[in-house]
Amino acid sequence: MFDKLKKIMKKQVQSDDTIEVVLEEKDQLSLDDTAYIENSAEAVGYDNREIQWSTYRTVLQYIPENSSILDFGCGRGDLYVMHKSEYGELDYTGVDLNEPLLSAGKKIYSEISDNLILSDWFNLPKDLAPRDWCINIGSNNLRYDANIKLDDFEYLCKTIDVMYEYAIEGLVLVLTSGTFTNGLINHDPGKILNWAQKKYGLVCADHTVSRSAFCLIIKK
Repeated sequence: MFDKLKKIMKKQVQSDDTIEVVLEEKDQLSLDDTAYIENSAEAVGYDNREIQWSTYRTVLQYIPENSSILDFGCGRGDLYVMHKSEYGELDYTGVDLNEPLLSAGKKIYSEISDNLILSDWFNLPKDLAPRDWCINIGSNNLRYDANIKLDDFEYLCKTIDVMYEYAIEGLVLVLTSGTFTNGLINHDPGKILNWAQKKYGLVCADHTVSRSAFCLIIKK
């Protein structure tokens, strides 16, 4: 599902062992490519819009109404427009290192343009204020970095630590696991749950959402 997006992007390995995703030739993107980035569910990792919206509903069921949200790996910021259409206005901020998707979000969702932040979530802006809930919907199911010092589990734990720091009430992650992950990272739910419970206490894992995924919920 990522083949088309990869063709119009390239990865540059930087000296700090991270990868920055940038457009090859931004000024020469075809209309089809631009439309794909701006509108396609596949561009943000879903087979179709129905599955994308259903996944968002799954995450939102754990979050009380009128909560502010910081979305780690927000892509275009689609969760904002889904929430607005089905539940009402949302105090939403998203962070992502994928510049093409983030730029598309700033264009098509101009009302939240200032709240879509281009940044590595391990180096967030110092003036970024915590939000009620931090979410991470599948953004730890693929590795876009080039850090060979951290394995998948360590990278996830480090991500959770940052999310916890920026959450006032709690955090929700959607992680792949099992035999139907289609090439995505096969996270070990038990290992993650044990680590999170030992470190943070109020933690649960919901395995009912899918045969190939589970939700990790941590309450502060």
